[in-house]
Amino acid sequence: MIADAWTLLVPVATVAVAYGGVKAGLNGTKDNIKTLTRAIEKQSEKIDLHSEKITRLETETINIKHRLDKKFFGE
Repeated sequence: MIADAWTLLVPVATVAVAYGGVKAGLNGTKDNIKTLTRAIEKQSEKIDLHSEKITRLETETINIKHRLDKKFFGE
């Protein structure tokens, strides 16, 4: 009777331990994904800010070019 109980208990315990390990690993993966997502969002915000600055500089450069063209070439 005790041998039968052990025969049933060992595989169930093994599966339970394996499940616990997989679940812990997935929780770690979820945390890593959250961290990466936050980092990507911050980089995206920085890219947006730099894109706005570049657009302003391009506009300013075009305006300066037009003013110089008018001054030196009368266009």
